[in-house]
Amino acid sequence: MTGGLLLVAMAAAEVQRFAVVVGNNEGAQGDDALIFAEQDARKIHGVLTELGGVSLMNTRTLLGKGRGDLIREMAAMQGPIASAKQNGNEAVLYFYYSGHADEDGLHLGTTEVAWSELSAMLDRSGADVRVAFVDACQSGAMTRRKGGARAPGFVLDLEERLDARGSVVVTSSASDEASQESDEIGGSYFTHFLASALSGSADADRDGRVTLAETYRYVYHETVFRTSSSRVGTQHPTEASNLSANGELVLTEMGRSGTGTLQLPGENAGTFAVFDVERRMFVSEVEVAGADRQVALRPGRYLVQRRLPAHLSVAEVQLAARGVVRVEASQFRRGEYESDVAKGSIDATIRTAKRPKLSLRLNVAGRAFSDPVVQTAYFPTTGAMGVEGRFDWREGQYVTGDFLVGSGGGSLSIEGLDYPVAVGLDSTTFGVGAGWRSPEFIVQAGGGVHLEAFWLRRRFPDAGVPDQELFSVAPGLAGWVGVHPGQWQIDLQLRVHYLPYVVDGRDLGMGFSELMLGLGYRL
Repeated sequence: MTGGLLLVAMAAAEVQRFAVVVGNNEGAQGDDALIFAEQDARKIHGVLTELGGVSLMNTRTLLGKGRGDLIREMAAMQGPIASAKQNGNEAVLYFYYSGHADEDGLHLGTTEVAWSELSAMLDRSGADVRVAFVDACQSGAMTRRKGGARAPGFVLDLEERLDARGSVVVTSSASDEASQESDEIGGSYFTHFLASALSGSADADRDGRVTLAETYRYVYHETVFRTSSSRVGTQHPTEASNLSANGELVLTEMGRSGTGTLQLPGENAGTFAVFDVERRMFVSEVEVAGADRQVALRPGRYLVQRRLPAHLSVAEVQLAARGVVRVEASQFRRGEYESDVAKGSIDATIRTAKRPKLSLRLNVAGRAFSDPVVQTAYFPTTGAMGVEGRFDWREGQYVTGDFLVGSGGGSLSIEGLDYPVAVGLDSTTFGVGAGWRSPEFIVQAGGGVHLEAFWLRRRFPDAGVPDQELFSVAPGLAGWVGVHPGQWQIDLQLRVHYLPYVVDGRDLGMGFSELMLGLGYRL
């Protein structure tokens, strides 16, 4: 009886797949902000969950997050992986990253993760097999460090037991090369062809399964070919493996539950790009030459596009779950480049990415006049608090608007009186400013001009004197330094203004300063 139960348990054991998908458009100081890194991460998330056997429950997706978030999510993945192995299953962990990097490691916004640290996190995950795809400049430094060589392989189904241990790393470029984005395809070349490969374009033997070897061959060839004439230079993906068994991993299978199949007949030869209308991204590029090709996609509306020298050739299809749609040559219609829906959607994404980012902060300020006589005879130092909104452009410019209210009191030493006079002050200011900031980094600084509309009321509660009010507009300068460890921001700001005013019939003008501590959050 015990032996029978053991056989049942062994038969029920399977391969469970997990994924950590990371994308970050921001980089370290000096890195140009990317446009498509986070969208590329969404694209790979979709392929892995729809075709790669990774459930949504076993997927962690980090967009625009930092080093601490990655460490926490990688640590959190250890529990489910350990549970899967305790139940007799084998575990495969996919890791994907799109963003900035250099020879030392990943740039997750203003934070960094060393290549060695990333390798250690993957090893500590507990997964039997770790497969990492890294789309970043100089990402080949990771494969150079890991070393290893490919093992000859045989094909294992997604659910078949692997009997393999180790890791595989595929990077988008060599250790001294840049990885490139393309406005034409709306993403990076490497991820574009990786998604195409996993969706079926790399299925060279037409068996409905895409293996790791097929994926790498396809991605390498297409990336090198497409970037060979670029201004930046040819980009060479790299691969390293230390798998301890002769196992070739099946990454995706066509026709999985919930997906549909797009068929392109072999007689309609050419290169076709498939655009997901709902997600506004190219999801696959398919080369058709003499034999039918198929692409597995989630249900939805798609444009199948062929770019010809003088015009577009476009077919629109609706794909259902488990459905098969064959796109015949007669379904394609001529289209003009000016009315290219796909390109229009990509251009809209680019415009959105280049829009300024809004951050909101709560400020606590102290306000003081520079002349000691003014402080003792007219306006003592007071506090204020309020809110500020700032728009930051990618190139470093910013504009800001703020609102402060203050209330306080003190005593004045008025000429001719031999005793102090109690005074209360109420103030409200509206300010606008513009300036430049340093590149995105943990510590940032900036400065520029600031214009403030200033309303102030003096109250004399003990002297029986009527309230006095003044309103003026004060031009000035502002400078700030802050710590920005991610979306949260802590800034110390100093503003210096010149305030013209009239008090007791006298025309005066005096400088005043505001020292503010602000806590902000970038939306």
